[in-house]
Amino acid sequence: MMLRRASGTKAPPPPERLPSQDKYKTRVLPLLAAAVGCIVAASLLLRTTATAWAVQTDDVVTCPEQRRMSGRAVPGTTLADDGHCVQASSLDAGVCVEDAADWRGAHRRRCLPSLAVIGAMKSGTTNIMLYLQNHPQLRTSEDMIGWPQESRYFSAAHDPEAAGRNWRFYLRKYPPATDGVLTFDKSPNYLLNPKIPSVLASLMPSLKLLVCLRNPTSRAYSHLQHECRNGRVRQAEGAVFRSKSNDESSERLSFPCAPEAFDRLVRAQLAAKKDLDKCAWARGSGSGDSNVLPRGFYDCQLAPWFDRFPRSQLLALVFEDFVSSREATLEAVARVERFAGLEPFDYGRSARVAAVERLYALMPSRGGRYAPMLAATRAALDELYCAPNRALSATLRRRLPWPCGGGGERPV
Repeated sequence: MMLRRASGTKAPPPPERLPSQDKYKTRVLPLLAAAVGCIVAASLLLRTTATAWAVQTDDVVTCPEQRRMSGRAVPGTTLADDGHCVQASSLDAGVCVEDAADWRGAHRRRCLPSLAVIGAMKSGTTNIMLYLQNHPQLRTSEDMIGWPQESRYFSAAHDPEAAGRNWRFYLRKYPPATDGVLTFDKSPNYLLNPKIPSVLASLMPSLKLLVCLRNPTSRAYSHLQHECRNGRVRQAEGAVFRSKSNDESSERLSFPCAPEAFDRLVRAQLAAKKDLDKCAWARGSGSGDSNVLPRGFYDCQLAPWFDRFPRSQLLALVFEDFVSSREATLEAVARVERFAGLEPFDYGRSARVAAVERLYALMPSRGGRYAPMLAATRAALDELYCAPNRALSATLRRRLPWPCGGGGERPV
């Protein structure tokens, strides 16, 4: 119903505009818009420059030459793709594919990754990526304006095998190639999905793999808080569970989630899965941001990778070791450089790296604080992960700084 103003009464004067409001509209907003414009322009400039450098006409294997090839191309080889003549059986890690010439007569060359950071989630993969993407010989997948991003190409696909057959779409996630520069993939959900190792091995059998591993008990609690921060933890009738739905029968828990809520989730999961084999539990958790607890069964998750890749092509980093100090982080990155065959880069003296470190410290996932896990919850999870930790230590032939992780054949 619309209310009428009484006859003869005056309308109240409009609220007085504060000087700060005018200042915000006339000064701050234009500055923000200009800053965003500069960032976008810089990104586009970098992408345009990279594209210009990518024009290559020499040392390209033509389609007739490819038909006479036996086996896969060696890393660094460029295959011409006129008429989509390149076959997946000719590809490998570090092999480049050149598109047909565009209307300007220019070619665009992109290279398959030489390295993939496969997980685990909440185990420092983003930390490692922030350094690697600043190495002058490395670039990762990019968004439309040239910002580095996780590709998640295979883990986001409903059918990873079909995604592998459509490898040209995967290749487009990477920037145009420049001489001497390699690409790398980073998708923490790859580790969990047992279908992905065979897909990557069939496409890139020489691919080198980097996996970051964290005490699974601590990782699970960090994972829950990550889900809570993103509004995916709910409760109903005392039960706590992960859900993206906003049904009225449950209540969304706000960040940070209380340790008691995590305890209820753990107890319910342990009761529901008490008779289930841990590897079956891990396989049944699917791909994407899935169940919190089975992501800690690392030995089960690594088994399909070791079935398809030689162990010499996988490097495992332990989160508790490389986050202990900046020096430890840089030493871990140096190990990755040696593993990937890169020239050493002095990250410690790079102004750009220093700026990235400051920005990373401001990320919501870095600044969030939450209460420590309940002692009873930690004890229950340490017991859950004891046998898997012991098995992982034996598989990796090294000691791990976690409960039951000291069964390796040689120390770290």
